[in-house]
Order: sequence, then C-alpha cells, then structure tokens
Amino acid sequence: MKSKLKIYWPLPILFSTFLCFLPIILNAQVTGSCAEKLKDAQTLFEKGQVEQVPSMLSDCMKSGFNREESLAAYKLLIQSYIFEEKQDLADSTMLAFLKTNPEYQISPTDHSSFVHLYNNFKVKSVVQITLHFGTNLPFLTGITSRSASGEPVKPTYSSKALNLYGSFEARFVLTKKLDLSLEAGYSQLAFTRVESFLGYNSNKYIETQQRIEVPVTLTYNFKSFGKLTPFVRFGFGPALTLSASAKPTGTPIDVNNLIGQTGSDLNRKVSLISTDLFSQVGGGVKFKIRGGYISADIRSNFGFFDQTKRVDDAATGELGNFYHQVDDDFHLNALNFSLGYTQIFYKPSKRKE
Repeated sequence: MKSKLKIYWPLPILFSTFLCFLPIILNAQVTGSCAEKLKDAQTLFEKGQVEQVPSMLSDCMKSGFNREESLAAYKLLIQSYIFEEKQDLADSTMLAFLKTNPEYQISPTDHSSFVHLYNNFKVKSVVQITLHFGTNLPFLTGITSRSASGEPVKPTYSSKALNLYGSFEARFVLTKKLDLSLEAGYSQLAFTRVESFLGYNSNKYIETQQRIEVPVTLTYNFKSFGKLTPFVRFGFGPALTLSASAKPTGTPIDVNNLIGQTGSDLNRKVSLISTDLFSQVGGGVKFKIRGGYISADIRSNFGFFDQTKRVDDAATGELGNFYHQVDDDFHLNALNFSLGYTQIFYKPSKRKE
C-alpha cells in the first residue's frame, strides 16, 4: 500500500501569515481607490462640476496619495476653490500645499489660476540644520622648545589623521549669497612629540585633547552649477577643553646601559589653558537634494593662545622626574575634513497686499 503524506497547516500559523500581509493588501486597495478618485475628480473638473471635487478628494488627502498624486490633488482642490470663489479655502489649501512642498517650482503645465495664487505666496528658509561628521588633523605652531636637560633640543611633532569630529550647525540665510552659522562641535585632537635627551634616551610624548568648539561663521555661496554649489566660510569662536591626557615613554638609545621607561597615562588638563580662541577659514561644496543638502567641508582652525600653563602639579612633576620631559610652549591648530547632511526648515506665508 502506498502511504499518502499529508501536510497540516496549524491555524495559528495561517492566521499570523494573514496578519502580516493584511496591511500590504489594505494599502494597495486604498492606494488604488484614491488613484481612481483622483482620475474621477479630474474628469469632473474638466466637465465644470468643480463643486464635487473637494468631497471626492478629502478622504485621500492625508495619506492616500503618493507624491505625484498629492501634487495633482492639491492643484485640483486649489483651482476648484478658486472657480467656486471660495478664496479663504483656496488660500488655506495653498498654504498647506507649500508646507508639504516648500521647494515646488512652477511648471509650464500649471493652470493660470494656480500660478496666480502661487505667486501671492512666499516661502522663506527659517533655519538650516546640519549634522557634520569627520576627522581632525591637528598641527602646532609658535613652538618654543624646552628641555629637562637645559640644553637646546629640536623635537619632532606629528599627528595621526583619524581624530573624531562631529558638530551641530544652525545656519540662517542673510542674503542670496551670505549665510550666518552658529555651530557647536566636539573635537578630538592627538599629536606626538619625539625628542632626544642628552643623546642617550629617545623621549616620546603623545597628548590627546577633547574639546568643545563653538564657532560663529559667515558663509559665502558661489554660483551654482546644476545641483552643486561651492562655498567658502570665515569665522571665529571659543574652544573649551573637556579633558587632556598624555602617554609618555622613554626609549634608551644604548640598550646595554639603560632600560625603557613607561607608565600609566597622565592627566594634563591642569597644565593646559581651559579656553582658547580660534579663527576659522574653509570651504567646500554642497549638493542639493529634496529638502536639504549633502555637503563636503574642509576648514582650518588657528588657535590664538599658548596652550601650556606652568604649574607644579603631580603629572608635570612625574613627566619631568621620571621621563625627563618638559612641556613646550605651542599654539594648537587643526585641519578638519567632514561630510554633512542639511535639513532646511521653511515657513510659507501669503504676501502682504
């Protein structure tokens, strides 16, 4: 006898599967229904039966249309209210249209009644919010070298390229070409100093700072090339030191006579100024997308003040006594590379008559 294999689908599995696909089915039905209503409303409008258009479209205006259908529906509603001489409804619908589509540009196919009312409104950029993320490359200037031996030394400074940077920027449009920006950013800055101590020891010092930077900048926008707009910026602001640590080491040049020196990281915040001022210059390019921009930025900060404070704290004493190292005087600067995303917030309003 041949046995038959029977497969039973438990009721809970069938019910769960149905629930998973139910939103997709309902959404497809609603979308199709609203698309049909839009076609019917257009037919009624062309026949002059404009008074029936608003009631036919009202249920679908919130979520039943895709973007193209929503544009067409708004235009149809606005024109219907204009033809019915319901100016208040036409104005409020145009305002709702511009809140949803603040960057809309008049099309040659737009009806003259829609164009006329559209031109009675203006859309203003209230604020542009940008999130930046990238890296810093610190570099030092105004260096005065100091040595624990009392003899002149020539230290070598270097920096690693990967230092975390992130900022939040609020930009306000002043003119067609000029923007004013207020920004708050986090910067990690790390640099390395290597020097020789009396010819028998190579001292290495790695310092890492975390800072909050608050620049105020003016941005000048050049002529756009399609969706690309180059720009330059200039400004200044304070930098607040959150923390600073250092990892010193001493490596003997003659390994037969000396042993290496190393230990735990040192807290260097006390030996640094807490607040610096810096100027900022830079530029970049931004690419227009719907509702905002994607940008690439390069800029440089130039510190005003000497970073080093001459204090007698435990970390400074350990640095000198154990590692035979003394802090140099220097100004801290940084070259910054970042990518950004900008969201533009608009406010439409009717022009004053």
